[in-house]
Amino acid sequence: MIISHRHKFIFIHVPKTAGSTISAYLAREFGPWDLQLGSWKDALGNGASPNRLAMIAIFRHLSPFRIAQTLVRNGKVDSLAGAALSQRFAGKLADHSGASEIEAFDPSAWKQYFKFCFVRNPFERAVSLYNWHYRKSETRPSFSQMLRLIEEGAAERERINWKSWQLYTKNDEIVVDFVGRQECLSDDLRSVCDRLGLPFDDRFLVRAKASATRPDIRSYYKPGDRERIERLFGPEIEHFKYRFPD
Repeated sequence: MIISHRHKFIFIHVPKTAGSTISAYLAREFGPWDLQLGSWKDALGNGASPNRLAMIAIFRHLSPFRIAQTLVRNGKVDSLAGAALSQRFAGKLADHSGASEIEAFDPSAWKQYFKFCFVRNPFERAVSLYNWHYRKSETRPSFSQMLRLIEEGAAERERINWKSWQLYTKNDEIVVDFVGRQECLSDDLRSVCDRLGLPFDDRFLVRAKASATRPDIRSYYKPGDRERIERLFGPEIEHFKYRFPD
């Protein structure tokens, strides 16, 4: 998740939609007090330099809340950024915070800034989520079992970041200004950069977590799994006309 006060945009990072790649690209244009949660390792590896806020966190080893207090007390941030930092570091935001959380802690930025996110075919995204979530597990449930856990309401307990549509909508209405698609990542991110007046060079659009081999999506699906995806991601599938890969 990014709030850029320099370029006046908010990026909502939907899990497993090339969000780390997008963050790593945009971080190269950060101002000193722009806020990015997550993906800093990818950003540094893509040629970005840690901005002033990140440097404070790295070298002073202060708790995030202490950092915010120090910045505001010393007059190092304007009132808008100060309010955002203070509330974020009180625990209001996370890497994959959604529209409601972001608006709640910084209503002014939410109202004034350009807001965008990226989405991905849920039938593919669920497989990517499964492989990422259990990447370090010695034993893992089946893909079908993960979907059942989500459907049964156990995702939070299992820390499975499965939500997408809920992050950029309110009452089933899209509340961001632009929704890009991972399927046309380069073209859509170029459109975002054009809107923001930022340079675009796809040489720096490095897929941060791309696997060496593309999995056969269909091999993961057992009887009943497609129907589970349709129940879990129904509004998103309908709105963007997603279909099961051929």
